[in-house]
Amino acid sequence: MSVYRPARLLALAALTALAAPVFAADAKPDAENGKDIFEQRCGICHAVNKEPGGPVAGPNMVGLVGRKSASEPSFTMYSPALKAYGVTWSLKTLDDFLTMPMQKVPGTTMPMMLPDDKERADVIAYLSTLKKK
Repeated sequence: MSVYRPARLLALAALTALAAPVFAADAKPDAENGKDIFEQRCGICHAVNKEPGGPVAGPNMVGLVGRKSASEPSFTMYSPALKAYGVTWSLKTLDDFLTMPMQKVPGTTMPMMLPDDKERADVIAYLSTLKKK
């Protein structure tokens, strides 16, 4: 074993430790970017306003975080699979679901998935801003 190898390993470990905070800072969810992504990919089916109207192929997203799945009273076309899912939408449950909805809840009618971690986090951050009040 070369005498330089431990020094290289130590240098690599130090660089890795210093790089982690830089990457972590970039990973902070961006609700504004999430709004743009939502409008492009989700807004065709889901409304985000408090007034009646807008898209009706999916439930309104206002107040989604903290709401039980398949419980928006103004939306009547939930799949039996989503009704049976029975979770309360949180950052974690949304993250799990939005990665691949049809795989997470077989039988759901939601076809759109957000497999990119950053985009999904941004959309969830945006959804978290949509309050009922």
